[in-house]
Amino acid sequence: MRNFLEIHCLQNLMTEFELIKNLKTKPLEIFEFDDRCFSFQAPQKMCGLGLFVHLEGFMHIANEKHDFYATGKVTSTDTLESEKLSKYTIELHRFDKSLWEEFRKAVEQTQAATDTLFKSMKDSE
Repeated sequence: MRNFLEIHCLQNLMTEFELIKNLKTKPLEIFEFDDRCFSFQAPQKMCGLGLFVHLEGFMHIANEKHDFYATGKVTSTDTLESEKLSKYTIELHRFDKSLWEEFRKAVEQTQAATDTLFKSMKDSE
């Protein structure tokens, strides 16, 4: 059972300009998150610091798919070693906080179960 968030639409909040094309066929998947932020990889110079964005996607929690809508602000951009991609961090402003918390807990539980499994495998050696 995999818990993840995929983004199918990422727009400049003010202009409604699509920041990345073809997200419906190849969505972004977040790889880091915390209480109010998440990070993803995308082409360099896609957007700058301080940009307000609107995003739409699907949150997959325990084999259930939930619509996820949010607005946020780009708070960090870091060029990755490939020099073709950057890591972007978005601070969420308007979003379903209960759904976000459910997602966080599901990921934490999965990680705890994985850690327990690896620990038991190591202990049995």
